[in-house]
Amino acid sequence: MAHGRMVAMMMRCALLACLVAASAPSTASAFVFKAGGTGEWRVPAQPANANTTTNAYNAWAQRNRFRVGDAISFTYQAGSDSVLLVEKSAYDGCNTNAPMDTFSDGNTLFTFTRSGPYYFISGNKDNCNRGEKLIVVVMADRAAVGNDTQPPVGLPPSPNGPFSANSPPPPFGIDISPASYPPPPSAAAPKVAGLAGTAALAVGALLYALV
Repeated sequence: MAHGRMVAMMMRCALLACLVAASAPSTASAFVFKAGGTGEWRVPAQPANANTTTNAYNAWAQRNRFRVGDAISFTYQAGSDSVLLVEKSAYDGCNTNAPMDTFSDGNTLFTFTRSGPYYFISGNKDNCNRGEKLIVVVMADRAAVGNDTQPPVGLPPSPNGPFSANSPPPPFGIDISPASYPPPPSAAAPKVAGLAGTAALAVGALLYALV
């Protein structure tokens, strides 16, 4: 009798563990982007004959698709630079006085929690004026049907990473290898994962009730 109770208890524990695992949110579909393609947060070197107002970071961002849940990493020398999250007006004027958030640890990972534009500038005003600034436009939640395979309006897809075949050479050593950039996510993947989790949850609950 005692042995039977122990077996039943072990089965309950195993099923409970399955229920917890099935109900946990899936993060496998989120991506971590490296700012500018390398993650290095510094004043970009302008390509030869480039317009001095061209922002290398924004050229990179416009060739990528950012979704809610994705993240972006910045690496820089702590103590001599920082990353500021600011409003558009502060971005335009490189105003470092009242940022929405400040990151200065030298290895910043920022997660996008909403759709819409995000404005990043260097905490060093002079660096910002020289192009160390970035706008990331985050698209709708990746679970939305029909939006995952189309880039934003006016931004043609690039099969070879963030720079198309007709683009100028990438600034400051940006790696443009296709392997360095995640492919566009499948619209069906999150929904399949959600259905599988729901099914596992239902089966686990039924078995738990029967034990």
